[in-house]
Amino acid sequence: MKKDKKNRNAIVSGNSSDTVSNTTKTTYENAFMQMNKMQKRGNKSIYLSPAHHERLTRIVQIIGDDKIPLFAYLNNILEHHFKVFEDMITKEFNEKYKGLF
Repeated sequence: MKKDKKNRNAIVSGNSSDTVSNTTKTTYENAFMQMNKMQKRGNKSIYLSPAHHERLTRIVQIIGDDKIPLFAYLNNILEHHFKVFEDMITKEFNEKYKGLF
């Protein structure tokens, strides 16, 4: 089965989707392959599928030149995700949240 590669290079920003060409590797690297405030691993564990772990590890090795740890990359992805989808998450959370009293 062939995968649809049409939207593989799309980065969501705000409420729109901007297509990014392969020549903008530096933009992705600058956005996600940076150490952040969290200089060492936290004390929380997360579990990933082996396929996701392998894919994320390869991205860090190749695009990030293996200069940052996987936890920093994942933290950057999550920070971006929460910035992009904050309004949507808040709206749906508030719609479904029912107070105790």
